[in-house]
Amino acid sequence: MSNSTENHTASGVTSVKLGARKQALSELAIRQKRSVHSLLIEAVDRYIDQTRAKMQYEQDAINSYEHFQATGLFVTIEEMEEWATSLSTSTHKPLPQCHK
Repeated sequence: MSNSTENHTASGVTSVKLGARKQALSELAIRQKRSVHSLLIEAVDRYIDQTRAKMQYEQDAINSYEHFQATGLFVTIEEMEEWATSLSTSTHKPLPQCHK
């Protein structure tokens, strides 16, 4: 990576070729009385948040599976559904405990 690219990245400047999207963004910005820059920042922030959440969800699933493989402990879907259903009643059932 060249020094000029590193300097742009470090300063927070990134160039993106938008093609036809540029016109669509301009139209949206005008209609929403916002800048194209603010729309792009919002879109990038949402993408980052969604991608991080998806990656965390996937890691949690892997960790759960590895824990199951190591311990053999589990909760059935029926047990979870019964507990979840009780949350909409006045008598909440306790969270099911893992078992073999």
